[in-house]
This record gives sequence, C-alpha cells and structure tokens, in this order.
Amino acid sequence: MSVVLGLNRFIAVYLSVFKQIFKGRLWLPFFLYALLQFIILIAVRNYVHPAVYPVLSPVVELFGERPANIFSHYPGLFLMLPTVAQWVKLVLGVLFEGLVVGVVSVYCLRMFSDQRPNLSLAIAKWPTLLIVWTVITAVLMAINWFVPGLFTDLLYLNPRRQLMFGVGMRLLTVAVYSLFIYAVPSVIVYKNGVIEALKDSVRLFIRNPIFTFFLALVPYLLSVPISYALENVDTIVAKFTPELVFYLIIVSLVIDMIVNVLVTGTVVKVLVAENESA
Repeated sequence: MSVVLGLNRFIAVYLSVFKQIFKGRLWLPFFLYALLQFIILIAVRNYVHPAVYPVLSPVVELFGERPANIFSHYPGLFLMLPTVAQWVKLVLGVLFEGLVVGVVSVYCLRMFSDQRPNLSLAIAKWPTLLIVWTVITAVLMAINWFVPGLFTDLLYLNPRRQLMFGVGMRLLTVAVYSLFIYAVPSVIVYKNGVIEALKDSVRLFIRNPIFTFFLALVPYLLSVPISYALENVDTIVAKFTPELVFYLIIVSLVIDMIVNVLVTGTVVKVLVAENESA
C-alpha cells in the first residue's frame, strides 16, 4: 500500500467512525466498564474506612508488608494508588474487557455492514474474547517487564538515556500491540476462535504494517500525557497535592474510554472492509 493510499484509507476509516461517534450505544458498554473501575477506585481511595479496610486489606497485603504499611498512611496511599489502580484494571480487564469490546464490536458491525448480529453473540464468545484479550495483555506485560531489565546498566544514572528508552519502550509497545489489534474484534466480525483471531490479526498487520501501526498509535497518543504524569507520582505528591493523583486516575479512565471507542470502531471498520474486498 502506497503512502498516499494508506493515508487516504486511514482518514476514510476515521471519518466513518466519527460519523457514528455520538451514538450512545458505542459509549455505554465502555462507560459502564469505566464506572465499575471508578467505584473500586473510590473504595481504594477510602482504604482506611472501617467498612472498606477489612475487605481490601488482604488484597493490599499481597503487595508485601512494606507497601501495605505505606498504603495505610497519608500520603503513602496516593503514592501507591496508580499501581493499585493498574492491578485493578488488569484483573477487571481479564474478566470483562474482552466482553465489553465484543459488545461494542457487535454495535459497530451493525453500523458498518449489512450484518445484524445480536448481543448474544458477544455473550456466547465471552470465553474466546477473554482468552484472546489475556494473551495480548500477557505479551505486552512480558515485554514491559523483561526488556527494561536488559538495559539496567546502560540506563543507570543517565536521565537522557532513560528518557529516550522510555520513548522507545512506548513505541515498541504500540508496535507489538498493532500485531494483535484486530484479534479481539475479529472474534465478533469473523466469528474467529482464539488461534484464528491471533493469526488473522498478524496476517492483516503483515499486509498493511504502517497503516496498522498508526491505527494503534493515534489513539494511544491520547493516553501518553496522563500516563507519563502517573509514572512520576512522587513529583506530583511532593510538588503539588497528593489528592491530584486520584483525580488524574479518574481522567485516565475517561481517556481510556475514548481510546477504546476509537480503536474498536476503526478496527471493526477495517475488518468489514477486508471481508467485503475478499
């Protein structure tokens, strides 16, 4: 695919999604998912409350005795809040995010094609959606856990290299994710199983690697500023106010909702177009 054709296709895909962007059914599943995360975040924020502490303390203790002690005191709770929020997001993601993407994919499939699948399709495909989402998440987590360890000596006490490495890791994460960006929606659009979903996604990436990379990159860029801020939580707590961390995480939930709508909508649009041209 030439650069011009790829750019035209990219713009056309986004225009198709933006024409549907204000339809509430696209947002409702992701809104409910974000609301569930918000409710848990409120509970975590009030960790020392007598009604909350007995329930959450065994979970927090899984992080270790020292982190649990830090979490129980101000402003330690806010220092650890992004980490706890990420683990909450991970657990909820394993359980529900694949299903939520599946439901929105059903709505998008109705919008962009002549097919009229029922929401029961997403329910029936829940186990497959869960497994595919978990595999992708596990791959991305493994990369972000193990790759930095290979460069520890090179980055030690070198802020410039650390900054460049951070940018490189973000681009690597997007590149790997773009390999699998089609997988979860394809479970709905193509009625794929786990292996077929992963294989089809890699196949589509190989066919249009630059197009697919930017399909993943553009929504991801929306989350970079808030992600960077939460990676520097020590600075926020020291120079501003600890409570700001809590509000930034709320903002991140809203941004995640927007990113998920854009990614799911554009990917389903591409999958439908690929199916029609086959």
